[in-house]
Formats: sequence, structure tokens, C-alpha cells
Amino acid sequence: MHVDNFQMTREACSFYNRSCWSMHLRRSPSFSLHSSPELARSAIEKSMSATAVNPTPSQLLVGEMAPLKHFDLRIASRTLVRASRPPPGSPAVHAVSNLDLVLGPFPLYLICVYAPPPCGLGAVLSAVRAALPGYLSRFFPFAGRIVRDPGTNIPEVACNNAGAELVVADAAVPLAAVDFASIERSLGLIQVPFDAGFALSVQMVRFTCGGFSLAVGTNHLLADGRALVVLLNSLTEMVRTGGRLSREPLVDQSLFRPRSPPRHSPSLDAEFSRFTPGTMINPLLAAAIQRRLYRIEAADLTALQTAAATVSGRHPSRFVALCAHVWKLLARAVGESAPSCRMAWIVDGRRCVEPSAGALDMYMGNVVTYTSHEESVSDLRRMLLHDVAATVRAAITTVMTKDRFQDLVDWAEENKAAYKDGGKWTEEVNLGLGSPALVISGFVPFAIDGDMGFGKPRLVLPWLRHGRLGSAAMILVPCPSLDGSWFVEGTRLWPRLVEVVENVPESLLTPVTARSLGFEEPAGDHYISRL
Repeated sequence: MHVDNFQMTREACSFYNRSCWSMHLRRSPSFSLHSSPELARSAIEKSMSATAVNPTPSQLLVGEMAPLKHFDLRIASRTLVRASRPPPGSPAVHAVSNLDLVLGPFPLYLICVYAPPPCGLGAVLSAVRAALPGYLSRFFPFAGRIVRDPGTNIPEVACNNAGAELVVADAAVPLAAVDFASIERSLGLIQVPFDAGFALSVQMVRFTCGGFSLAVGTNHLLADGRALVVLLNSLTEMVRTGGRLSREPLVDQSLFRPRSPPRHSPSLDAEFSRFTPGTMINPLLAAAIQRRLYRIEAADLTALQTAAATVSGRHPSRFVALCAHVWKLLARAVGESAPSCRMAWIVDGRRCVEPSAGALDMYMGNVVTYTSHEESVSDLRRMLLHDVAATVRAAITTVMTKDRFQDLVDWAEENKAAYKDGGKWTEEVNLGLGSPALVISGFVPFAIDGDMGFGKPRLVLPWLRHGRLGSAAMILVPCPSLDGSWFVEGTRLWPRLVEVVENVPESLLTPVTARSLGFEEPAGDHYISRL
């Protein structure tokens, strides 16, 4: 039997009602006497509150609604908005970079959810409409259309000012009834699919309680996570300030040119695989993948940093410490089913390649790469948290070099022929074949604003379809409340991993509910939906 080194000291157990909770934890195969009181308290508190995570109707508080399994949107309007002042001398075609082609085209959203604004929804919509023409003048390629070069079939943007779309929709439910713990039942129902040719779709959904969501939808070909945040922050700033923008976007893909002749490390070839039906999991297996939303509190992140500190006292970043915690949960989920498991990370490379500090902060495009590491399950379950954190840090550090990104540019140059026959490449670890793999990305290094002048959003999260990838995936996003807590968006989770995350005492991730976001049914409307 494995003994996990997460957790407890006898002193920490005595902090609570020792008799019942220490007996419960000692029966668990995860109990250990090798880590911090802070983690012990977090683990016990998680166990004590677990029964309230998914309440039955009889457990709901007065005024609290049972979350809905489904709700429909009614499209109120769908209009085109063009740039009011197209930049003079702008090229007719915006060519994407080779780094953009590594990930390829697919829709990507950043969704904000807001409480009812004091001024009413009409004022919000009017302010968004007024800001969009000037906004598109600054982000002019996003007013165009994504097309294919007729000779190479490589995607590019026709900068023709055909217009971005503004979608307004209505949901006949209050935010208090939305099942935020399930991403498919919340963000998956809020987002509105848009035509693949659009470079930008701005979407506002109005709820019966007076709250609303604002989504910025684009194509991953044009923006990675950092650029997606720039799109949102710039839009909300221009709405808030009446059209002013403090920093201009950088739209210049010529920064990433291949060498002549292109050359790259031979190891890169093994990192990628053609994305074909033969390399994807079957649709029924893909349908079993779950999507869940969790939160980890600031105190728990601090406790993880303390537990993951080196012998010399050096604390890892919160991102590294949380990755180490999640990797141990993954090992717990894998158990005896496989001898090893992998963790992979999507790493932003702007700091590696920028010509000067901050020069690429507003860059619109993709500057990311993957890195992964495989470890024995039994070793992961025995290792102390600081040892796992050291493995995480070392794996990420290996790709944080300028040479790595130049190699990617050259690799993409040599493999562009895949587009000619309609093919696509993806990172091999993404496919999820072989040992279980979990991919983690983070929006944590850069601030997400979302404040249009009507109050900060309660929730900000990216959304994308997981398709037929077999790996698990999580995205870490700071809570817009700035209280130090993070959302952990499980965009692809196997049922067994969900079971571990939501039920084992040592997990510090708690499912998000409408109530925890502050969306409660107004007084006088006390009822429980049967849907």
C-alpha cells in the first residue's frame, strides 16, 4: 500500500475535534505524519465541508436554488460592427506567424460573469456598442475574416473591415440557478458558437436577475492566453474610459521568422503528432470526459508554498506549488492502473524572446510552448511536496529559452505541408495516449481586469471545446476579487480524477457554486427548481 506524503501532524489533528476526524483520516491510505499543519487544517476543513458541495434539495438553504442541468439562450440580436478609423497603410492580409501555426485554428473564449449593475443592463450594452468601433480600429485584424491561402491552404486574415460580430442573448434564468461547478452547464451554455471566419465575436448574455456575462471570442490562431487577456482588458478599459486606451496592441508577426535554412532539435519531431481520427480517442470515450470548476483559497495556496519550500527555505511560486499538489492527486487517481503518469505545462515565452523588458506584453499572437515530464506513480505518492515541486520547476525551466522558440518557428516552417492536405499537428502529450497525462496552463502571471465601470466581474474564465483529446487539462486563473484565491478550471477531467479531487481529504480544490460567487436569489423568491 502506498503512503502519500501530503499531510498531517498529530498537533494539527488536535486543533480540531480529534476523536472523529483523526480516526477518519487515519483510515485513509493517504494519511501521513510528514507535512505541515497548514495543509492538515485545509484537508480537514475540506472533509468537513464536502457534504455541502453538491447539495440535495433538502440540504439547500432558504432562498438557494438547485442548480439547473440546462437552460436555453434566445438570441436577441446579432450585428456586425466595423472599425471606425481603419489604420492607414494597413496590409490587406495579416499573415500569422509560425508560432501561431503550431497550435492552429480553433475557437477560444474569455468569459466574464457580472452581478447586476446599478445602472441596469441597457447602459452596459450601450457603452459596449459605443466602444467597439474605436476598439476595432486599434485591433484592426480582428475586424477582418480568417481565410485560407488558395495555394498553400495556410490560414491568414483578410483585413477587409468586414466587421466583428456583437451578439446579445437572453437566458430565462437567474445566475443563482446556474450550475457553475459544471463547466458544460455554465460556460458551455453561456457561450454562443460563431462562424469560423470571424476573427472576433463579442457576446453579452442577460440573465433574469439583472446580471450578465460578457464574452470575447476569437480564434486561437490569433491569440494565446496572454493575448486573449489583452483583448478583454483593452475592451473593458475603452468601455470604462469612453474610448481611451493606455497601451496600444502590438500586431507584428514578423518578429518570429524562420532561419535560412530552417533547423531544429531532432527531439522536437517526437513531441508532435498528426491530429487525425487514428490518433484521437473515440467520440463515446470523449463524451465521458467531465468539465468541472474549482476554487483554491489564498490560505491554501500559501500553505502549499510553505509545504513545498526547499530545505534552505526557498519558496516556489504558487503556480509550481499548486502543480505539485495536483500531480500528487493525479498519482492518487492513477493508483495501480499504470506504473507512471505525466504532467505537461503550457508555458508563455514572451520573457524569453522579447527584445527588452515588457516589449511583448501587448503582443497579439501565440508565444507558448509545451513541456512535459513523466514520473513513477509510486515515487510521486511517496515524494514530499517540495521534491515534486522541484521536478515541476526543472521541467518548466528547460523550455524557457530563446533557442526553444526559434526551434519551434523553424519546425513549423518545415512542417507547413500538413495544411496543404487539411491536416494539423498537435503535441503528442495532448492526445492522452500511453501513460495518463494532465496538461496545466495558467493565466496567473498577468492581471485580468474586466471592469467596464459597472463593477468587477465575479468570474473570469477561458472556454474552449476539448474535442477528442484523451489527456486531462486544467487552467489556473486568479479570482477577479483579488483576494488571492484562484479558480482551477478542469477543462478535461477523467471521472476517476474528479472522484479523487472532490472526495479525498487532502485535496484543496472545492467546487464552485453560484452561492460561493455571490449569486443568490433575491429575498421573496424562495423556491427550488425541479429541473
